[in-house]
Amino acid sequence: MNEIWQASWIWVDLPDKTPNVFAEARSLFSLDQRFQSATLKISANQEYQVFINGNLIGSGPSPSDNAWKYFDTYDVSGVLQQGDNSIAILAYNFGDSQIVTQQRQGPGGLIAQLDILTKEGQISVFTDDSWKCRRSPRWVQNVSRMHSWGGYKEIYLVDKEDGWEKTDFDDTSWTKAKVVAVANDPNSTWPRLIPREIPFLSRELIKPRSVLRTDHNYGIVNGAEELVEGMNGFMNVDASAPGSLPGVVFDFGEVKVGYPIIDVIAPEGGVLQLYYGESLEMVLLDTFRLKKGSNRVSPFGRRAFRYLQISVQATPVPLQVEDFQVISVRYPFNQEGIFKCSDSLLTRIWDIGRYTTRVNSQDHLEDCPYREQALWVVDAVVMAKVIFQTFGDKALVRKCLLQGARIQNDDGSIPATGPERNSILLPDFNAYWLLGLYDYWRYSGDDALVLELESSVRRLIGWFSDQQDENGLFSRANRAGWWCFVDWADYIDKRDRVTAVSCLHHKVLLSAADMASVYSDYAFAEECKERADRLRASIRKLLWDSEKRLFADCLTEDGLSDSFTFQTNFIAIWSGIMTDEEAEYFINDVFAKGLCPELKGAFFYHIVLEVLFGRGYVNMALDILRSFWGKMVARGATTWWETFDPSSPHCSIPSPYQGNTPTYLSDSIPVSHCHGWAASPTYLLTERILGIDVSNISSREFVFKPALGTVAWAQGTVPTIYGSIYAKCVQAGDGTVAVVLEYPASLTVISATSIEQVVVKRSGDVITVRGKMRTKSKV
Repeated sequence: MNEIWQASWIWVDLPDKTPNVFAEARSLFSLDQRFQSATLKISANQEYQVFINGNLIGSGPSPSDNAWKYFDTYDVSGVLQQGDNSIAILAYNFGDSQIVTQQRQGPGGLIAQLDILTKEGQISVFTDDSWKCRRSPRWVQNVSRMHSWGGYKEIYLVDKEDGWEKTDFDDTSWTKAKVVAVANDPNSTWPRLIPREIPFLSRELIKPRSVLRTDHNYGIVNGAEELVEGMNGFMNVDASAPGSLPGVVFDFGEVKVGYPIIDVIAPEGGVLQLYYGESLEMVLLDTFRLKKGSNRVSPFGRRAFRYLQISVQATPVPLQVEDFQVISVRYPFNQEGIFKCSDSLLTRIWDIGRYTTRVNSQDHLEDCPYREQALWVVDAVVMAKVIFQTFGDKALVRKCLLQGARIQNDDGSIPATGPERNSILLPDFNAYWLLGLYDYWRYSGDDALVLELESSVRRLIGWFSDQQDENGLFSRANRAGWWCFVDWADYIDKRDRVTAVSCLHHKVLLSAADMASVYSDYAFAEECKERADRLRASIRKLLWDSEKRLFADCLTEDGLSDSFTFQTNFIAIWSGIMTDEEAEYFINDVFAKGLCPELKGAFFYHIVLEVLFGRGYVNMALDILRSFWGKMVARGATTWWETFDPSSPHCSIPSPYQGNTPTYLSDSIPVSHCHGWAASPTYLLTERILGIDVSNISSREFVFKPALGTVAWAQGTVPTIYGSIYAKCVQAGDGTVAVVLEYPASLTVISATSIEQVVVKRSGDVITVRGKMRTKSKV
């Protein structure tokens, strides 16, 4: 791809591994002839903002591994002018290796190329050593970290703003940029540049919903309510008394992701600070030293919060906050499903999961938008199912799967998180990556991606093979440097040959065999099936306790573990290891009677619920939704929490001090109140209660199998690339369910329960079916 790049990577001349660098680079050029088009390509490690003639063009790039660096493309025809023009780039580099998830790595660098097409040919302006560069004077360099999973706090000096991004700025005192790499140099930090694979994030201006409290703190605050949504006024703040610290806590109602923007008139300057929190345990992240007069302040870094506190100090005379908004950002899903039912709690649960998934859908599927913003495999797998059933999109999931494959290790394993290469290895997460690919393939019919990732799949299957003992069981799952997860519960015995991991391996082999049809390797498919059969036999022979009629958690040199958990046995059902008789015994005589330690992990419940719904235990599954997620709602959750202990006192919510997380009393670990892996009720309510299952929509077929259980009625819409599917189901007094089903004529409906008294109509490209169904569900 070097034919499209003349530019080089440049950076300010600083010692290697200098942390927390904001670099400013600029170039002037003259345009004396008419042009037909103007396209800007740009990237940076790790972030940029780009201006042309003082106009903000955009920011980015999408986070990625340095070996697969994304670049963005902009049409900038509308901002160029005859005569002098300027390109100005603000770029940021974290520059610190001490981060838990091993993200934000590599040296600082930015690259840009403006191609202008004229009648005479192409004019290109690109980064090289002729550009001017400096370390920005606007940010204080030596500041503390937000936490060990994130970047640095910001102390911004508004009085150091000098119009550097404008065309007429005098940059003669700046030094020349340092060229640090040639574009697409295979021996450089960034051996390839690839175009952005998803749309730019959507941006929406929002305002807070309410004022939670006003703290005068020896100062004076007036008019805070005028800054909330629906209002239009000013907030006056007086912090002229020595030691005063007046402030206001605003509530946005639910977690928001984006960039606060505050317009302030400070006649004699002062200091404005922003505290953020997903709960009321707020943390100071941004400090602005205001200049005299008008100020517009906004952090460079993205923030996630429900509550935002504005505090002011050291204002010789009162200041006025003229406007307070947030640029809310998220992935631009262009359609959205609906679910409603007779149980308002279940409707609320569905909606919170929808919103949690949406707010965690950014440039990739993030586990949580505050703590690490990372691409964790299992979080992406759960959210992908929500996306398929709720948003009808496939591009974001596709990108996430690709990014996992791009950081595959030499031995074939795939890191548990991304999108950057790292050493974090969880054996079970390797299985979930392939299972996620399988889910995506069935939903999308994207054979091209399966073909592209054929080598990755084969290498991953080979890695699993390399971990087997003489009986085919996955061995040494607890080896040094690994984290055998299964579920976030400390009571599961995860030594050596962990049953859950071997069960997942079995499911992986069957999925890989199915996908092998895409590349017509029937021998490989047969090999995977045969290995799966042998593995299932070994699991049943070596890991089953015939007396307890359960699978033990693991097998060590000392024999079977005496630990038996719900997690191990639900995975055995989910992976096809248990027989129907064994599964029924486990659900009715072990799980329903609470004979194993209680489940507290929102992630693992997606497996539990899929098993229960799949085996007809609809009401049992609904009871879990109402008790586990319902109790979160009762405690004020507006996005789903990372983990939760329903048995804890009603007053407690996730916090380092309140006992709801396995990291209890570890005050250094931020607790997530917005975690995508907890969103499974959203896809399950649509797919299993309303009964619209589009998981195999690529075949132009969908399953309609409503199972209302104790729900009197349900209705909703599932968007697909072929059009939306609508259903309404109402319990009748005679044991039947009255149904209305509308779907695109290009699709075929598969109903596991026949529809009686059918009336079918076709209007244009939509088919409407009315009738009754007899449904059955177990306790």
